[in-house]
Amino acid sequence: MDEDAPKLQVRLVGRDGRRRYDPASRDQLVAACLEPGVSVSRLALEHGVNANLVRKWVKRAREDRALPAVSAFVPVQIAADMHSSSASGPLTKAEPVGKRSHASKLSAVLPNGVSLTVECSDVDGLAAIIGALGHVQAGR
Repeated sequence: MDEDAPKLQVRLVGRDGRRRYDPASRDQLVAACLEPGVSVSRLALEHGVNANLVRKWVKRAREDRALPAVSAFVPVQIAADMHSSSASGPLTKAEPVGKRSHASKLSAVLPNGVSLTVECSDVDGLAAIIGALGHVQAGR
Protein backbone atom coordinates (compact mmCIF):
# COMPACT_ATOMS: atom_id res chain seq x y z
CA MET A 1 0.00 0.00 0.00
CA ASP A 2 1.24 3.53 -0.70
CA GLU A 3 2.33 5.96 1.97
CA ASP A 4 -0.40 8.34 0.75
CA ALA A 5 -3.16 5.73 1.17
CA PRO A 6 -5.63 6.41 3.99
CA LYS A 7 -5.30 4.26 7.10
CA LEU A 8 -8.02 1.90 8.31
CA GLN A 9 -10.61 3.98 10.12
CA VAL A 10 -12.11 2.85 13.42
CA ARG A 11 -15.82 3.59 13.39
CA LEU A 12 -16.62 2.59 16.97
CA VAL A 13 -14.92 1.11 20.03
CA GLY A 14 -17.32 -0.87 22.20
CA ARG A 15 -17.29 -1.23 25.99
CA ASP A 16 -15.52 -4.54 25.65
CA GLY A 17 -12.69 -2.87 23.71
CA ARG A 18 -13.70 -4.35 20.37
CA ARG A 19 -13.23 -2.04 17.46
CA ARG A 20 -15.76 -1.69 14.67
CA TYR A 21 -14.04 -0.66 11.46
CA ASP A 22 -15.40 1.46 8.65
CA PRO A 23 -16.62 -1.00 5.97
CA ALA A 24 -15.29 1.08 3.06
CA SER A 25 -11.77 1.34 4.46
CA ARG A 26 -11.86 -2.33 5.51
CA ASP A 27 -12.80 -3.34 1.95
CA GLN A 28 -9.97 -1.17 0.65
CA LEU A 29 -7.50 -2.94 2.97
CA VAL A 30 -8.81 -6.36 1.87
CA ALA A 31 -8.44 -5.37 -1.79
CA ALA A 32 -4.84 -4.34 -1.10
CA CYS A 33 -4.21 -7.70 0.59
CA LEU A 34 -5.53 -9.60 -2.44
CA GLU A 35 -2.89 -8.08 -4.73
CA PRO A 36 -0.09 -10.50 -5.64
CA GLY A 37 3.11 -10.29 -3.62
CA VAL A 38 1.59 -8.30 -0.75
CA SER A 39 2.30 -9.29 2.85
CA VAL A 40 -0.95 -9.42 4.81
CA SER A 41 0.98 -9.24 8.08
CA ARG A 42 2.85 -6.11 6.99
CA LEU A 43 -0.35 -4.35 5.91
CA ALA A 44 -2.06 -5.34 9.16
CA LEU A 45 0.87 -3.99 11.16
CA GLU A 46 0.86 -0.73 9.19
CA HIS A 47 -2.83 -0.25 9.92
CA GLY A 48 -2.68 -1.30 13.57
CA VAL A 49 -4.95 -4.30 13.09
CA ASN A 50 -4.40 -7.90 14.20
CA ALA A 51 -3.07 -9.92 11.24
CA ASN A 52 -5.41 -12.83 12.03
CA LEU A 53 -8.39 -10.50 11.79
CA VAL A 54 -7.22 -9.22 8.40
CA ARG A 55 -6.70 -12.81 7.20
CA LYS A 56 -10.27 -13.58 8.33
CA TRP A 57 -11.56 -10.62 6.29
CA VAL A 58 -9.55 -11.75 3.25
CA LYS A 59 -10.83 -15.33 3.57
CA ARG A 60 -14.41 -14.09 3.84
CA ALA A 61 -13.93 -11.86 0.78
CA ARG A 62 -12.56 -14.79 -1.26
CA GLU A 63 -15.48 -17.00 -0.21
CA ASP A 64 -18.01 -14.32 -1.12
CA ARG A 65 -16.38 -13.92 -4.51
CA ALA A 66 -16.28 -17.69 -5.12
CA LEU A 67 -19.97 -18.35 -4.46
CA PRO A 68 -22.01 -18.97 -7.60
CA ALA A 69 -24.56 -16.29 -8.35
CA VAL A 70 -27.07 -18.81 -9.72
CA SER A 71 -28.48 -22.08 -8.54
CA ALA A 72 -26.39 -25.20 -9.10
CA PHE A 73 -29.40 -26.89 -10.72
CA VAL A 74 -30.32 -25.87 -14.23
CA PRO A 75 -33.45 -27.50 -15.67
CA VAL A 76 -33.04 -29.13 -19.07
CA GLN A 77 -35.66 -28.51 -21.71
CA ILE A 78 -35.85 -30.63 -24.83
CA ALA A 79 -37.02 -28.71 -27.88
CA ALA A 80 -39.19 -30.52 -30.40
CA ASP A 81 -38.14 -30.60 -34.05
CA MET A 82 -39.71 -27.42 -35.47
CA HIS A 83 -40.05 -28.63 -39.08
CA SER A 84 -42.00 -31.83 -38.41
CA SER A 85 -44.24 -30.39 -35.67
CA SER A 86 -45.47 -27.44 -37.76
CA ALA A 87 -46.63 -29.69 -40.60
CA SER A 88 -48.44 -32.29 -38.49
CA GLY A 89 -50.44 -29.91 -36.29
CA PRO A 90 -50.63 -30.32 -32.50
CA LEU A 91 -47.92 -32.32 -30.79
CA THR A 92 -48.65 -35.87 -29.70
CA LYS A 93 -46.69 -38.17 -27.45
CA ALA A 94 -43.60 -39.39 -29.27
CA GLU A 95 -42.99 -43.07 -29.75
CA PRO A 96 -39.52 -44.31 -28.82
CA VAL A 97 -37.62 -45.28 -31.97
CA GLY A 98 -34.98 -47.40 -30.31
CA LYS A 99 -31.42 -46.84 -29.25
CA ARG A 100 -29.39 -44.12 -30.89
CA SER A 101 -26.44 -45.25 -32.90
CA HIS A 102 -24.32 -42.11 -32.49
CA ALA A 103 -22.49 -41.01 -29.39
CA SER A 104 -24.00 -38.42 -27.05
CA LYS A 105 -21.82 -35.93 -25.24
CA LEU A 106 -22.52 -34.56 -21.75
CA SER A 107 -20.54 -31.72 -20.15
CA ALA A 108 -21.19 -30.61 -16.58
CA VAL A 109 -19.56 -28.40 -13.97
CA LEU A 110 -20.34 -29.86 -10.56
CA PRO A 111 -21.08 -27.73 -7.47
CA ASN A 112 -17.71 -28.71 -5.99
CA GLY A 113 -15.92 -27.16 -9.00
CA VAL A 114 -15.11 -30.37 -10.88
CA SER A 115 -15.64 -30.20 -14.64
CA LEU A 116 -16.84 -33.44 -16.23
CA THR A 117 -17.25 -34.39 -19.90
CA VAL A 118 -18.66 -37.80 -20.86
CA GLU A 119 -19.16 -39.15 -24.38
CA CYS A 120 -20.96 -42.46 -24.86
CA SER A 121 -23.47 -44.12 -27.17
CA ASP A 122 -25.42 -45.91 -24.42
CA VAL A 123 -28.48 -43.75 -23.65
CA ASP A 124 -29.34 -45.76 -20.54
CA GLY A 125 -25.80 -45.36 -19.22
CA LEU A 126 -25.91 -41.63 -19.88
CA ALA A 127 -29.25 -41.40 -18.05
CA ALA A 128 -27.69 -43.22 -15.08
CA ILE A 129 -24.77 -40.75 -15.07
CA ILE A 130 -27.17 -37.80 -15.12
CA GLY A 131 -29.12 -39.35 -12.24
CA ALA A 132 -25.93 -39.82 -10.22
CA LEU A 133 -24.86 -36.23 -10.87
CA GLY A 134 -28.15 -35.08 -9.37
CA HIS A 135 -26.98 -36.40 -6.00
CA VAL A 136 -23.60 -34.60 -5.90
CA GLN A 137 -23.42 -32.27 -2.90
CA ALA A 138 -21.89 -28.82 -3.05
CA GLY A 139 -18.44 -28.44 -1.48
CA ARG A 140 -18.12 -26.54 1.78
